[in-house]
Amino acid sequence: MMKTNGVLESAGRSHKRQAGMALLVVLWTVALLVLLVIALSNSVQVEVRTATYRKEAAQAYSLACGGVEAAILEIAYPPTEDQKHSPIWTWRQGQRNGVVPFNGGRARLQLVNEAGKLDLDHVPAEQLERLFESQGLNPARAQELAEAIVDWRSPSKDDLQEVDVSKSEQRPHHAPFESMEEALRVPGMSRGILYGGAEVDTMGKVRRGLGAARDLSVRSGQAQLNINYASEAALRSVPGIDVDLAQAIIGQRKREPFKTVGEVNDRISGSLPDEALPYLTTAEGNIYSIVSTGELDGSPVRRTVEAVVQLVSEGTRKYRIVSWYDDDWNE
Repeated sequence: MMKTNGVLESAGRSHKRQAGMALLVVLWTVALLVLLVIALSNSVQVEVRTATYRKEAAQAYSLACGGVEAAILEIAYPPTEDQKHSPIWTWRQGQRNGVVPFNGGRARLQLVNEAGKLDLDHVPAEQLERLFESQGLNPARAQELAEAIVDWRSPSKDDLQEVDVSKSEQRPHHAPFESMEEALRVPGMSRGILYGGAEVDTMGKVRRGLGAARDLSVRSGQAQLNINYASEAALRSVPGIDVDLAQAIIGQRKREPFKTVGEVNDRISGSLPDEALPYLTTAEGNIYSIVSTGELDGSPVRRTVEAVVQLVSEGTRKYRIVSWYDDDWNE
C-alpha cells in the first residue's frame, strides 16, 4: 500500500512539472506574439508616417512650384495700367516678399531683383567687408576676404596675357567671376561663410545661419544697390547706413516701394547720409531670384525651391529660367 502511494505521489509531481513547463511555454509564446504584434504595429506606424510625409512633401513641393510660376507670370507679363493686378497674391514690383494662396495651403515668396544684391565683380571692397562683418566675421578677417575677392576679379598687374581657358578645368586668376561657386576658390572663403551652416540650439531645434551668398550676385552687372530689394545686411553694407536706418527703409518700402532714392528722406524720420547716395538706386535689372516655400494647412512639412529667371525679348518668349534648385533653404 505504501509503495502504491509513493508511485502516485511521484506521478503527481511529474504531472505538475509537465503542467508547469507547458504553462511556461504558453507564456513565452504569448510574450513572443505580443512582441511581434508591437514590432509589426511600430513598423506599420513608421510606414504610415513615412507615406504621409512623402505625400505632404510632394504637395508642398507642388505649392512651391506654383508660387514660382505665379511670380514669373507677374514679372514677365505685368498687367497694363488699365488692367487690375492679379488678386491671387500680394507681391508688387519693387518689394521682396509676397504670398500666393492656394486651396489647402500657400506659397510664401521672396522675389529679389539681382540689382538688390552686391555684385562680386563690381562692388568695392569696403562694401564686401561690411557685409562679411554682418555675417559674424571679425573686422580683420572680413577685410582680408574682401581684398582677396577684389584681387581675384581684377586684371593681372603683369601684362594682360591671353590664357587658353579651354586647356584648364579652372578659370585663371585675375578674371571676373562666372558663378557664385567660383568664390569658394578665393583664399579665405569657406562654405560656411558663403552658404551658411546649421546648428542645434538648446531646445533641440535645427537653426541655420544664412551665408553671404544670399546677398551676393554675379549677374546684376552694376555696382549700385537697389534700395527696394536689398536685404538688411545688404543695406548695412552701404557706408553710412546703420541697423536703425536699414530697418526704417525696409519698413517703409513694405508699404510702398520707393520710386527714387531721394524719396527715402521724405518718408523716414532720419535721412540718408550723402556718402550713401552713390551706392543706391531704384533701377532694376532683368534677372530675378525667386525663392518659394510651399506650406500645407495643418502640416509642419515645408518645401522650398529657388529659380533664377531672366526676362528676355525673343519673339513671343518673355523669359528663360537660368537655374533651378529643388531643395533650397528657407530664409
